[in-house]
Amino acid sequence: MLYGHLYHYLYFLHPMIIGIKLIDGGVLNPVPIAPTFSDDTQITIAVNLGGPLESIEISEKKLQTPTKELETCHEKISEYIQSFQQKIGMEIGKLDLGVYDIANQAFDAMQSTIARQKLAAYPPDYTIEIARNACGTLEFDRADEMIALGYRKAKECFS
Repeated sequence: MLYGHLYHYLYFLHPMIIGIKLIDGGVLNPVPIAPTFSDDTQITIAVNLGGPLESIEISEKKLQTPTKELETCHEKISEYIQSFQQKIGMEIGKLDLGVYDIANQAFDAMQSTIARQKLAAYPPDYTIEIARNACGTLEFDRADEMIALGYRKAKECFS
């Protein structure tokens, strides 16, 4: 299918081809191992992005002021959530978590459950575990950091 996950489908434009809205297959199958069974695969490596939580180090880079693009994206999401809360009559500020936070946690829980089930049903030869709290859904600015984390976790897995 296409890049992204459920958040892209819910919050951003999604592609439509021949009148059909497309969504990433990773939403319902975050660890697609079964398709490798019909291949002449010698080794199967899974990358599980729903791994156990890890303590988060706050680096200087994370404390820097966000770029204008990120501020604009954050503002649009906040405005959307506020308008949604107003439409359903929810008083803003009464809840500790916003609608986005609740949806995000629900999605993470669902993805983690599906991934655990898939990994148990179709065990790969190696699993690279990335903590589910390593990066937020909309933290696109942290791509370099997440790629470096992936390389580090792969080295750990194969050492």
